[in-house]
Amino acid sequence: MSTVGTQPEQSLAREGFLIAIVALLGLGTMMVFSSTGATRTLELRTGFLQKHLIFLTVAGSVFLVLTQIPTRWVMRSAPGCFLAVTALLGLVLIPGIGSEVNGARRWFRLGPVSLQPSELMKIALPLLLAWLLRETRPGWKKLRTTLAFCALLFAPILIALQPDLGTSVLVFTMGACFLFLAGYPIWLFALGCASIVPVLGGMMMFRPYQLQRLASYFDALGHWENAQYQVKQSLLSIGSGGLWGTGPGRGLQKLSFLPESHTDFVFAVIGEELGLVGTLATIGLWILLFICGVRLVSRVIEDRERFALAGTLLAGIVLQAVINACVVTSLLPPKGISHPLLSYGGSNLLATMIAFALILNLTREPKKTPLQ
Repeated sequence: MSTVGTQPEQSLAREGFLIAIVALLGLGTMMVFSSTGATRTLELRTGFLQKHLIFLTVAGSVFLVLTQIPTRWVMRSAPGCFLAVTALLGLVLIPGIGSEVNGARRWFRLGPVSLQPSELMKIALPLLLAWLLRETRPGWKKLRTTLAFCALLFAPILIALQPDLGTSVLVFTMGACFLFLAGYPIWLFALGCASIVPVLGGMMMFRPYQLQRLASYFDALGHWENAQYQVKQSLLSIGSGGLWGTGPGRGLQKLSFLPESHTDFVFAVIGEELGLVGTLATIGLWILLFICGVRLVSRVIEDRERFALAGTLLAGIVLQAVINACVVTSLLPPKGISHPLLSYGGSNLLATMIAFALILNLTREPKKTPLQ
């Protein structure tokens, strides 16, 4: 009776999870067009929308495939995926191979599109840690712990060298979250957290602008005139929307004032055009996705690898959305981090849809065969 009684609840959680994803994708498509569809001369542009729809088609196709393939195939691919993404992170740092934009070398230019390999590391690192956890052969216990610790530090450092401190911290946090959920030795978790602090401190010392950005944020608390330009414009965008907003496509801040309105600050465009109601509805969709995701992940709590991997992917995506919303509303220092499913960008959209597909795959009815 208990098994029968839980089936409707499990089905509702899965349906709610999918509804939240589709709703956020629809909202993101609308906001990408709204924030890029007009220029200062009010000429209509559709280039960004066309690219976004192509990204969405590719990411959606990958999502559908990954939800259907056997989970053990995914687990077997973990070492190869991690090594491939690590190689890409190394290649992107080489002048002439990686493309440099605003002093950061984070992208590969592939004709009209670009690939940001750091986004894929959000998937590759938890996958590798799950594969290491699965290995129970004699003599592997100490080795897997050493490899997990090295991967946890090495991947974020490579990303920080681009430099991309925000994504580096997020990837490290996801790795640490996996270790916690998987029940790794607590000393490994503590040692990893202690080790990353001097690394980040050193990065800030060698790149003073990052330290200056942090100092400017604290200096501006309570002193509006000292706030950075993008923070001021973001808050002005949200404030000008009022309760109901100016209407889709009618926002003015995106035309001349709000920087990166289609990527890092798309949440501010939502605040201006859809108002407080729109921002609260967006937050509500993320809450729905998180609650349904937690219920799905809790189904496999007795399977340590599935539980830790699915839980880490869910936490990482939701945490990224929270960080972006907090940056846009000046609750955190300004940092270039996109809003999953809402911001323009193919790499982030692909990584996010892969994560959601793996969550659905991992939380299906437990298989009789192990993840071998």
